[in-house]
Amino acid sequence: MKDLASSSKTCVDPIPDSRYPVLDTFTGPQPRLPQFWKCTCVLHPFSPLQSNSTTADKESPFFEICTATVYYAEGLGLNALLVGASGRRWWYRVTSTQTEVSRDGSRYTPINVGWRIPTTNWFGNESSRAKCSGTSYLNWMKAQKVDWWKIPVGNSSPAPATWMWFDHKTNFPVRLMFGQGPVARPGLGDVNQLALFQMFSFSYFSTFERLASNPLNTPLVPPVVEGFSFGNPDNYELFTWNTNFGMTVFMTPVNEAFNPLPTRVLYNWRDNSQYSVSSDRSQSTLMKYTYNPTNPFTAQQALLTGPTPTGMTPPPNSGAGFLINYVGDRITNAIGFGNFPFPQQPPNWVQIPAVQGKIHATIVRNPALCPGNIATVVGVFFPPSGNNYPDSTYLWTWYSPFDRTGRRSRPITFMQSQSGVGLGTSLALADYFDYEEFTRPIPPCNFAVPPVDFTVQAKPNPGTPNNPNPSYPWLDTGVRLNPSRVATIKYKDGLWTANPNINNGHLYNSAGNPTFISAKPGYALPGANEGALVGKIGDTVFLIGLGANTPSGLVGKLELCINDDLKGIYGAGLTDNIGQVNVQISVSSPRKEKLEPVIESGAEPTLENEPVSE
Repeated sequence: MKDLASSSKTCVDPIPDSRYPVLDTFTGPQPRLPQFWKCTCVLHPFSPLQSNSTTADKESPFFEICTATVYYAEGLGLNALLVGASGRRWWYRVTSTQTEVSRDGSRYTPINVGWRIPTTNWFGNESSRAKCSGTSYLNWMKAQKVDWWKIPVGNSSPAPATWMWFDHKTNFPVRLMFGQGPVARPGLGDVNQLALFQMFSFSYFSTFERLASNPLNTPLVPPVVEGFSFGNPDNYELFTWNTNFGMTVFMTPVNEAFNPLPTRVLYNWRDNSQYSVSSDRSQSTLMKYTYNPTNPFTAQQALLTGPTPTGMTPPPNSGAGFLINYVGDRITNAIGFGNFPFPQQPPNWVQIPAVQGKIHATIVRNPALCPGNIATVVGVFFPPSGNNYPDSTYLWTWYSPFDRTGRRSRPITFMQSQSGVGLGTSLALADYFDYEEFTRPIPPCNFAVPPVDFTVQAKPNPGTPNNPNPSYPWLDTGVRLNPSRVATIKYKDGLWTANPNINNGHLYNSAGNPTFISAKPGYALPGANEGALVGKIGDTVFLIGLGANTPSGLVGKLELCINDDLKGIYGAGLTDNIGQVNVQISVSSPRKEKLEPVIESGAEPTLENEPVSE
């Protein structure tokens, strides 16, 4: 373990840039598989059985982890024998005219699963859009160097990706990840996707062998994956994370437009007796867009803070999530609180009863999957996804135990099934490289929370996550205040108006109407300037203008609004409003000094009327 004790006053990231994984440039043709081949593989489902699962679903292998033997002959067919964790077996034959299934290997029945024989180019109809992001090892075990290929799926924009990893030397497949599951229903695939494999979110190939002749007339043999066992025969415990560690990762987005992100993760979790500030429980995931040069930012940090111990007043920024964009070392944008509701998970997150974490399989020193190491294959229930998965999806994660208990384990990979483009960070996969545990908590400067950006609409958009009730005009920031928390709100930019028929139709800033108009009864804050930015905590409404601290001692959620006729008592109310203003909010402990609301003219900012700054 590394001792992070240092006399330096400079905040130093304990993981240097040299430790990040690297993608080598790939130059070469698309992989093309042999005319005849056979393989063995491990198949991870998108989800367990759901409340709407049909009888056919329950009789299929698509909801349990499986191993498989697959035979292939170009243009002639694909045969497969799947063995599930339940002990059940399924034989499939895919020909040019139909797909058949058998439960005993002799009596076959036609079945509609939406498959067709693959070609030797697994990119299929998307071959012209297939791209290789580069070449690297898959993870810290360095089993083989692989080429990272991706293709778009479907017609949505942005499109989810199917990722395929091919051995750099042999061009044989090593792993598959389908960013989007079957669309119509879980048991019906897409003829444009890879037969059989598309029904599972995540697949690893233990062996892949070129054959000299057609194997389809050869009886399928049960899959033998070296070192693989269903269940947990060695009685490993579910892992618990170390409370202070750092690691480097390749994060792979489900969004087809992006390439893998070299990433470092810092994790800090102090126990109840040591906890006092939000950085005592924090996780910083810094993702670099090295291989995404056209991206508008060069790095992005997901900063997650953990919950406060029971019985303690939550300190500022605890139990929250923040997503921070950088260009170089400069922060260009930060969202958080209600706009990024993803707090830090505790070290034993996989053991929380609600996620039903379970070791589905173990793999012992498989030369292709975990050479010289043991891997536990853990499945965790994650949020539902659409009509096909209304109850839950699977998160799959592989860990390598440090000892016989398994309690201390090193991560290998982490894959979220059906994660969804545009949800959270749109990341579906993490492959782990360097890993280091620290003897001291990581310095809190590595978990500093910047001011967070919010946009306040003059005319709130009804039916949105920020304003689900069209009749409720206040923007819920997600900031929760208590006697130990004070929020500072500062105008950043943007213009709006509460009445386009005055001020010659010109918009103004959050100070409100340049010609002071005292708000009438029924406005958000009577007596304050019409069109000014105001805040509300509980039943207390207060003026913000160009900037203010929240009144001390209040408990509740911080909401923002334009000072206008909220219920349309005097006319159009909010319905004729135009524009928006952008503000930054930071949360801290109460201080003696107080930022009084700036209530100057609401004209466009000038040298005499600038946004309040630090």
